[in-house]
Formats: sequence, C-alpha cells, structure tokens
Amino acid sequence: MRKLKLVISDFHLGRGRWLDDGTLNPLEQFIYDEKFIQLLDYYSSDVFRREEVELILNGDFLNTIQVDYDEKLPDSITESGSLEKVKKIMAGHPEIFEALKKFAAAPNHSLTYIYGNHEPSLLWPSVRLHLEQAVGEKIRFPGFSYKFDGIYMEHGMQYHALNRFDLNQLFLTKGLKEPIINLPWGSYFVIKYLNSMKLKRPQIDRVSPFGMYLLYNVIFDTGFAIPAIWKLMLFFLERHLDWKPGQKNPLTTSFHIIRDISITPDLPSYAKQILQKGSYHTVIFGHDHRSAFRRIGKGQLYVNTGTWNDVIHLDLANLGRQLRTTYAQIDYDKNDQPLTRLKIWKGTRPVEEDVIF
Repeated sequence: MRKLKLVISDFHLGRGRWLDDGTLNPLEQFIYDEKFIQLLDYYSSDVFRREEVELILNGDFLNTIQVDYDEKLPDSITESGSLEKVKKIMAGHPEIFEALKKFAAAPNHSLTYIYGNHEPSLLWPSVRLHLEQAVGEKIRFPGFSYKFDGIYMEHGMQYHALNRFDLNQLFLTKGLKEPIINLPWGSYFVIKYLNSMKLKRPQIDRVSPFGMYLLYNVIFDTGFAIPAIWKLMLFFLERHLDWKPGQKNPLTTSFHIIRDISITPDLPSYAKQILQKGSYHTVIFGHDHRSAFRRIGKGQLYVNTGTWNDVIHLDLANLGRQLRTTYAQIDYDKNDQPLTRLKIWKGTRPVEEDVIF
C-alpha cells in the first residue's frame, strides 16, 4: 500500500465570494474552490482510492478573524461566536467541505489540522467537534506543531511577535462574563484595523511587507496612505489602553510589534535553527505566503507551502504579483522513509476563475 501525506496552508476561507444580499464580500480571499476540489477528488479516486493518504492543513485554512458574528467583527473571541463564524464559512464554501467529507470517507484517508493565527476559533472544543461532524470523520488536532518521521511542521506564526500566541495562557477569564481567547496583537490588528482598510483597498492584506506598502502609498496613493497611517497610530494607542488582565503588558512588546509590521519574519533562519539541533531532517512552515524548497545542510530540507491566494511582493527577491497553488507531497519509499517535494497543482480540467481585485 502506498503511503503519502499532502500539506497545504494559508487558504484563508471566509464567508464566501458573495454575501447573503448578493453583494460582493470584500473580506473574502479564497476563490479557488474548484481547483482545491479537483485536488481532493484526484487524491480520493483511482490509484489513490485505497492508499494511505493524510491531508494536513498547516494553519490558516479558515479565516475566522475576518468573518463577522452577529453582524460585527468583535475582538472578544468567545466559543459561541467562534462556532457561528465557522458555520458561516462552511455555508460560504459548501462544495469544499463536501469534498473534504468525500476525501475523509475514502479507506485509509485522514485529516490533520494544525492551528494558525487566522483561526483562533479552533481553540474551542465545540468548533473542532463541529468540523469533525461536517466531514464525518475524526480530525487529528496536534496543536501548534506536528512531528513525525524526522519531519517538524508548524504554521510559523510563533516566530513573529505580532502573531505569537501565549501558549501558557491561551484563554482569558479574569473579570469576564465568559472566557475569551487571549489573542496576539496581530489578530487585533486584523480585526480592529486591517478589515476596515480592506473595505477601501481590497488588496491591502495581500501585499508584503506591509510597512513598505504604506510607505509606497505615501507617494502614489497619498489620499489613502495618510489617513491609514494615522489610524494605525490610533490603533497602537488604543491597544495600550485596552489591555485585558492576564495579557502581557503591551509596553514590553511594542518595539517588537513595530519592527514586525515593517519586515517579514525570516522563517528559513528559524527552520535552520531547528534542523541544526539534529532531531529532524525536514521543516515545513506556512504563514509568510512565500513558497520555498531549500536544501539546508547535508540531507536537510526547508519547505514552505505558500498560499493559494494572490500575493503582491514589494521586496526585490519576489517583486510582483504571484499566484502559485503550491502544496507539499510527502512520499514514503519501500523502507518507510519520507521524501518531501513541493508541487504546484495545475488542475485536472480548465475552468474559469473570478477576478478578486
């Protein structure tokens, strides 16, 4: 029996392309439902039907921090609100979840879901249970990292001060009517600042690095840039004032937050540090939306599965607009040793594609 694992990340599924009233949803990022369904069908039929295939969602498959609850985008992430958000995402992408159900139902197929920074709602048990009920099978939730057969995998947000979760205190309860998730600053940044900016410039959260984008707009889109920078300053001020008991004092992290807005975390260097410890031969990340396949040292590999969404890079190494529907495939040889490759999904038939911006 053939054994393989598939790894994807950073789809950022929202409420769907269209809202209930028929208007365009400016907060939706993922429009390649048909392509992903083709991939799931391909690995669920014919030669793969009875093979051992594990699909690993390496973070940010869902985008719950850009989905409203009760017609608002609250920064207090409760369990009931989180469940409602996930239900809206499933209603917005019904074909994807039906395809996941079909995939999971195939003999020897399984699903694994690693937490990312855009889906803090997964920390609630009822949300995880609802996803399992939707696909009709148990889903493995290893937490923030997944280790097997000399491979180390995690989403990658823990190396970015802006998006790092406090693993020692994932929930806040003191002085609150009900528990809420202890969000990193990056989640507040998306909910309280970026979502409103995206209504005016839908591409804003697809540009990397963000700080360079704002500086670029000072010259080429001044009417937007000046108010955007001003609102960014107000956001930082409000975050210092709106400090909940149990959260780390924002004054101690402000320098790192400002630094991280201006640059992209160097995930390959962190992968190298993990590999140098000698316990693993392969590190797989997502998070920074930069697909990568790099040899690091003898017999060691860094892989980044990138994103299936359009990205606009302003740095010279990746300058321009890119769309690469990349995923990692881990095959096992006759000695049960894994071999990781980075692939681009081309699709099984030509289909039309929506233009998102």
